[in-house]
Amino acid sequence: MKKTSHLILIILSTFMLMGCNIFFIEQTTNISSETETTMKEKYVPYCENTRVDGVYKCSKDFFAFDTNISMNLYIENTDDIDLDHIFDGVGAIINDYDQLLDPYESFEGLTNIHTINQSDAPVAINQELFDAIEFALNHQDVDPASEGLLFNIALWPVLDIWHQAKYSEQCTQGLLYDLCPIPSETTLSQNFNTNPSDIILDEENLTISFAKANMGIDLGGFAKGYVSMLIEEHLRSYDLNYILNLGASNVLVHGDNISNPNGDYYNIGLSTPEYDTIFSSSYGAVQAKDGYSVVTSGSYQRYFKNSIDATDETYYHHIIDPRTNYPGGDALAVSIITKDTGISDILSTAIFLMDFEDALDYVNSTPDLEAIWYFSEDRIEMSNNFNESFIRLD
Repeated sequence: MKKTSHLILIILSTFMLMGCNIFFIEQTTNISSETETTMKEKYVPYCENTRVDGVYKCSKDFFAFDTNISMNLYIENTDDIDLDHIFDGVGAIINDYDQLLDPYESFEGLTNIHTINQSDAPVAINQELFDAIEFALNHQDVDPASEGLLFNIALWPVLDIWHQAKYSEQCTQGLLYDLCPIPSETTLSQNFNTNPSDIILDEENLTISFAKANMGIDLGGFAKGYVSMLIEEHLRSYDLNYILNLGASNVLVHGDNISNPNGDYYNIGLSTPEYDTIFSSSYGAVQAKDGYSVVTSGSYQRYFKNSIDATDETYYHHIIDPRTNYPGGDALAVSIITKDTGISDILSTAIFLMDFEDALDYVNSTPDLEAIWYFSEDRIEMSNNFNESFIRLD
């Protein structure tokens, strides 16, 4: 899509991860040799100039939750900050929860979600994992008026079927998408034990067990928002200005964007939802301010097609509706702005799966929550106040 002329004025360069929906828009340049001599040496490995004199963007990249993660700090040349200490602390949180919340892999000396799902008996877990599971259980029912949970951490038996299909040895790998055998209707219509009320948490003994057989949990759809919240809490005492980009579908901003001469907000770009493409264009940008997360759920982000029926043009994506056990959602993508960072992934998933009219009513009646639905190039819907922070780019 063509970009309008005003885009050139506010966006001079873009940072974007392949296949991602949200990216941060800014301008930076390499630090000059003269500037290097005036900065503390510990800044040099991480930092570069921004368009505001004396303000630097200092970055560190991580890989966790099967995606690229980045953190950008915005500091002035007078700041006395131990960047190694800050980035090491953030990295430790990301790494710890990447392993704790992993449903597919075990780690030596660590009891995690995978351990829980492989056991038929009560499992002793550490306080961090107990707190994460309890938090998810307490917040997963975002809209009690809906018919059934739209986000269910006990949906593991169904999610595992789709996971096995996506990574089946029968899959044919393609450049843009894989062809895989779709689970049969008989398989997906069986009675699964997926009632979260059957998850038993024992706070006194720090154990988890299940009231019924063949149960399991999956916190993958909740992890990024929860980890964002933990990192924000960890960094609160430092009084920093930063943007935390967890896989680019979950972006948290904190403090003021001191590198932005046009205001204190951060420009968060929204990619156009498109199938069968490696690189996507952008259809809009959100001006996000301190304490807000911009989170997207989209059917185009991870998907495959049916290898059994060549006439089936459906894109089978990763957002499974607990009410049907099939991929759900009406729009190609939903992006939300929220201050509820800890449940931001839960919110975006639930809103994506809701019928549009119900979702619109829910968002409009919920404080500090706005959303935009991308159905097609010709149909983009917004909640009442979303346009106050939205810039259309096409």
